[in-house]
Amino acid sequence: MFQISVVNGSRTLSDRDMLRAIRAINRQIAEDFEPFWAFGGRLRLDASGPEIKDPRQLAQLRGDAILYVLDSAQGAGFLGYHDHNAAGVPFGYIFLDLCRQLGDEWTTTLSHEAMELIGDAQCNLLVQGPHPANPQNTVYHYFEMCDAVQTVTYAIDGVTVSDFVLPAYFASSSEPGARTSFCSAPLTPFGVTPGGYIGFFDPALNAPDTFFANNAVAAQRLALKTGHGNGRVARRGATTVQAGASTTPADPIRHVVVLMLENRSFDHMLGALAASIPGLTGVQASDPRSNTDSQSGKVFTQSPAAVPWVDQTFAPPHEYTDVQTQLADQMGHFVDSYRAALGSKLDAATLARHQQEIMNYFKEGDLPVLHTLARHFMVCDRWFSSLPGPTWPNRFFVHSATCKGQVVMPSGGSPATWSSLLTDYDQDTIYDRLNAAQPPRKWKIFHDGFPQTALLSHVREQILSSPYSGMADFVSACAGPEGAFPDYAFIEPRYFDNSNGKENDQHPPASAADGEVLIAQVYNAIRQNQNLWNSTLLIITWDEHGGFYDHVPPPATVAPDTFMDSTHGFDFSRLGVRVPTLLVSPWIPAGVDHTVYDHSSILRYLCDKWRMPYLGNRMNPAVADSKVCGNFAGLISLTTPRTDNITVAASPVTLPAAAATPWDDAREALLKAAEAIMHPGPVMGAAAAPVTPPQSVDERIRAVEVWLASKAPQTSAPPPAKRRKAGKPGVTAGAGR
Repeated sequence: MFQISVVNGSRTLSDRDMLRAIRAINRQIAEDFEPFWAFGGRLRLDASGPEIKDPRQLAQLRGDAILYVLDSAQGAGFLGYHDHNAAGVPFGYIFLDLCRQLGDEWTTTLSHEAMELIGDAQCNLLVQGPHPANPQNTVYHYFEMCDAVQTVTYAIDGVTVSDFVLPAYFASSSEPGARTSFCSAPLTPFGVTPGGYIGFFDPALNAPDTFFANNAVAAQRLALKTGHGNGRVARRGATTVQAGASTTPADPIRHVVVLMLENRSFDHMLGALAASIPGLTGVQASDPRSNTDSQSGKVFTQSPAAVPWVDQTFAPPHEYTDVQTQLADQMGHFVDSYRAALGSKLDAATLARHQQEIMNYFKEGDLPVLHTLARHFMVCDRWFSSLPGPTWPNRFFVHSATCKGQVVMPSGGSPATWSSLLTDYDQDTIYDRLNAAQPPRKWKIFHDGFPQTALLSHVREQILSSPYSGMADFVSACAGPEGAFPDYAFIEPRYFDNSNGKENDQHPPASAADGEVLIAQVYNAIRQNQNLWNSTLLIITWDEHGGFYDHVPPPATVAPDTFMDSTHGFDFSRLGVRVPTLLVSPWIPAGVDHTVYDHSSILRYLCDKWRMPYLGNRMNPAVADSKVCGNFAGLISLTTPRTDNITVAASPVTLPAAAATPWDDAREALLKAAEAIMHPGPVMGAAAAPVTPPQSVDERIRAVEVWLASKAPQTSAPPPAKRRKAGKPGVTAGAGR
C-alpha cells in the first residue's frame, strides 16, 4: 500500500489536530476513494517540529511520499507543492497561510494533496481528451484528482475533506449525467466546477496550459497559486485559458427565501429517497437501522410506515437532555428517550406504538410536494440542526448564529422568567446586518400568526413596521415586480391553530400534510413569476429533528461565541441531529450535496454574498478552521437558468376534518411570550406577574391577533378565531418544542 509520511511543521497545529485529520482522511481514502479507483494509500504522522523544513533532511522517513504542513509559504526557498526530493521521494506542501488566503480549510488541502499524490505521485501521467475551451482540439490532461472540484467539500467525523473526480470524469464518452465526482458536483468530463481549474499539455503550443472557471473565486485561486513560484502552476510555466465569458453574474441570485418548518429528522422525511436519488445518505431498505428498548428488550426497526396524522398524544421528547440520551451509543437510544419521558403516562401498547412511530419514515411519494422537489433540486444530506436541543435555540441560530448559551426553552416559570424573556435575546441578527449593508438590503418576515422572531429584541423593535407581513402578502409580493421583492425573506409557519387556519408547522402531532400545503404555496408563488424565479434561491429546512430517529451522528463544531450553557455544561462543540434541507433554484442542478451545514450556513452565504460582517465564530474560517459551517454558494453553478417547469399540487392531499392540535406547554410558551410583549410593563419587575389573560385559549389568541392587526399595516381586522380546545393557563418549565 502506498504510504504517505506527514510532517507537522506548524507552530499552531498540535499533533492531536493532525492525527484527527489523518484518521478522517484515511477513512476517506479507504471508504470513498479506493472503491472507485481500485487503488489507495494511507497517511501517518512521522515527524513534527517547525524546524524540519528541507525535504532532503527527511530521506529517512518511512513513507513512499511526504506531505509537509507548514505555517507559511514565505521565505522557504525550497521546492513546492508536488515534486520529488533529492532522494527521488515525491512530496507536497500544505501552507496554512495560503489556505487562509484561498478561504480553504487546511484539512481540505491535506486531503486534496494526499489523493493527488496517490493518483500521480511523480506528476507524469497524462490523459488524452478534448481541449476544455476548444473541444475540437485534442490535449493531454494532467491526472489531477481534485483540482477540477477545488471548492467542493464534505465532512468525515467532523473533518472537512476535498471532493475528488471519478473515472467518468476522464472519459469523453461518458453518458450524459454520469457521476463525475464523489459529491455529485455539477461537472462535465474534463471540465471544472466554479472555483476550480485544470492543467493540461497542449501539443499545438508545445507547452503546458491551464483552464479555469470564469468566476472571481477561480481567478483568485489561480493568481495566488501562480504568484507562488514554488507551486505546480508556476513551475510548469503554464499559460492560462479562461472559460468562455458569460453575461450571467458570478451569483445570479438576487433574492433568498427561507422556509423553516418544525421538528422532523432527515431519515424520517427524506430517507426513503436513497432508493431513487444516487448518493443520498438515507435509509437502506435492505438494511434498516434499529433501536432497542433497554427495559423491555423490544427491538424497533426503521420502517416506511410514517403517516401524516398521528395519535394526538404522540409527543417525541427533544429537549437538550432528551437529545443527549438519543445520541448516545451512535444514535442508539431514541426509543429509550421516549420511554423515559412518557412511559409512565402511557399504557404498554400505546408506548410501543409511539416508540415505533419515532423510528418510522415516509415511503417515497407519501410527501408528494417535498419528494418531488427533492428529486428535481439539491438535497443537502449533511445539514444538521445547530445544537442538540429544541426549537427556540435552533431558530435563534437561523436568525443570529447563536442562542446566547440557551439550550432549553423557557416554556414556563416565575414572573422573573418572563421579564428576562423580553431582554435576554438582544444579540445582533442577520436583519441588523441587512439594515447596515451598503447598500441596505430589503427584508421581510412573513407569518400567519405570532412570529417566534419577535423574541429577538432587535427584531421586535421593528414589529410595527413593514418587515412584518402575512402569508397573503407573500403571495402578493411574489406576483408583483421582481425588483420590489425583498432581498431576504424568512417565512414562519403557524405554530398553533388561529383565525388564518390550522397549525401548519409539522410539529407533532400537527399534520405533516398541512406543512406540505405550505411548501407548495411558497414554491408555486415564486415559480409563477418567471422573473422572480430566475433570480431566487428558496431554502426549505427544519429547525430540529423533534425526537424522530436519524442514523447519522452529528459532527463536531465550534462554539459560536463565549456564551456557555450554565445549567448542563454544554460547550456547543457538537451539532444537533440531521434535518431535511433542499436548495431550490433554476441555477442549481438536481443532486445531493454532502457538505456539512447547519443553520449558520444560511447566514454565512448572505454575509459573503452582500459583504457583511460575520455573525459569530462558526461561519468565520479564520476562527472555526476545519469546523467552519459550510457555504453552499458553489452549488449555484449552472451557467444558464433551467427551463424545466417542476410542478407540485397546490393541494396535494385531502385534509381530514381533524381535531384541533392539542394545547401543550410549548404552544402555551409562545402564546405567553406574545402576551408578555403585548403588555411588557406588568412583567418587568421580579414580583410582578403577566397580565391575567382571558380564560379561553380562543380569546387569548384572538387578543394577540387583534393587537398584531392594530400594529401591522393591514386594511381590516382578522376574521373571528376558529374554535379549538382550550389549554390550561399554567405551564411547566422545560417542555421542548
